[in-house]
Amino acid sequence: MLYRAGILLLAAASAVLAQAPRVRVLVIYHSGTGNTEQMAQALGEGARGLDGVEVKLRRFGEETQQELTDADAIALGSPVYMGDVAVEARQAAMRWANDFGLWESRALQNKAGAVFATGAFPSNGKEITMLSLAQTLWQFGAVLVTPYGSIGASATTARPDPGVDDAEKKIARDLGRRLAEVALRLKAGAAALE
Repeated sequence: MLYRAGILLLAAASAVLAQAPRVRVLVIYHSGTGNTEQMAQALGEGARGLDGVEVKLRRFGEETQQELTDADAIALGSPVYMGDVAVEARQAAMRWANDFGLWESRALQNKAGAVFATGAFPSNGKEITMLSLAQTLWQFGAVLVTPYGSIGASATTARPDPGVDDAEKKIARDLGRRLAEVALRLKAGAAALE
């Protein structure tokens, strides 16, 4: 009888663990026209393509300290404003450091991170914006995950371009999947070291 109860308890625990997310991905972005939001959604779709991945999308300023510390992976996205990152992204980084104490506590250290950007023209600051976002992740000790050979996913959105096209969304989805894969590996590796 006790043996059967133990097996039932084990089965119930396994079912609960199977439902719990193995990896949490937090996608934080600013979007003025909806283009960066489309990239954020595509990145989230890519991450959700793996079993056991929970994805939350937040605009800069909506994310909580708890969401940041609970996340196994963090993706940051911004449109290009005047050749650089949106001020909302800068303000968020300062809030994380000063109000949340995440720089001093090193609570984001060794989390997987990724960046993405949208901009009107091919060379109007998307790479600088992604580098600024990457620098934010590096300041907090995150490990940058990249798609292929570039620093992040980006989209060119000025006319006659229709906004974010399918090829650009695919790059964002691929980056999201890769981010989740790396987060899973980092988490498994950390567990093995304990």
